[in-house]
Amino acid sequence: MTGKLIRQSEFNLFFVVTILVSLITFWCGQTIAAEDKPWTIGGKLYTELHEQVQNSKEGEKTAVIRFNQWDVCSRMAPSTYRMALTVKVVKERQGNLDEIRELFEDEWPTDIGDFADDINRKKIELAFEMADLSKWEESNKESPITQVAWDWCIALDPENFEGL
Repeated sequence: MTGKLIRQSEFNLFFVVTILVSLITFWCGQTIAAEDKPWTIGGKLYTELHEQVQNSKEGEKTAVIRFNQWDVCSRMAPSTYRMALTVKVVKERQGNLDEIRELFEDEWPTDIGDFADDINRKKIELAFEMADLSKWEESNKESPITQVAWDWCIALDPENFEGL
């Protein structure tokens, strides 16, 4: 009889723990999803734009251009944050900031002759202007640098992003 009670109580405990873990996982997943930044793949804006592209007619290019803008901006924003971290480290170690600027301009050219030049120029500008705000212990999602870069980029005319 005692063996059956122990098995029954173990089963009940297992059942309760399973339900609690499921609820906590669901709640955490919902909280994380609600906190997605607009540049996050799978986030609300990404999903909306992706659906617009999927549902658009073949001749309708507006949705494609907006999705292209999202794509460029979603790469630009976190990249700007990483660049700012680099500038901060070089500053702290009293390195040559001109060399860093040259390296950035080699990697993200500003003289190609298309709209990407403006994006790259702004990334470099923000990296140097906001380097002191970067922190190793924060992710690019938490950084005000990423947010500023995103806000600047996404506010631009979507037509500029056609063909990028």
